[in-house]
Amino acid sequence: MSLLLSLLLAAAPDAFPLEMAVGKSVAVCKTSTIICPASNAICDDTSVVGIETSDEGLVFKGLKPGTTICSAGSGAGAGLRSVYRVTVKKGP
Repeated sequence: MSLLLSLLLAAAPDAFPLEMAVGKSVAVCKTSTIICPASNAICDDTSVVGIETSDEGLVFKGLKPGTTICSAGSGAGAGLRSVYRVTVKKGP
């Protein structure tokens, strides 16, 4: 695990937890954790979680098992971001 990832995981105890299976997606706006539309998403490990846009808005997609920290900008502006601890598990 990289030093940056270790520091981010330790610094994000209040991150919203999200879980999904490999190949599955979570629409961030449907989690009620951010004022939508959400934009400018960033994930520490993009090999674990992909960032997409769909009819449901910003989507995090599970690419491989693991945990990473992601964040997204709020549609409310003013630099507000929501932070997520995203865990991707092996599918059935």
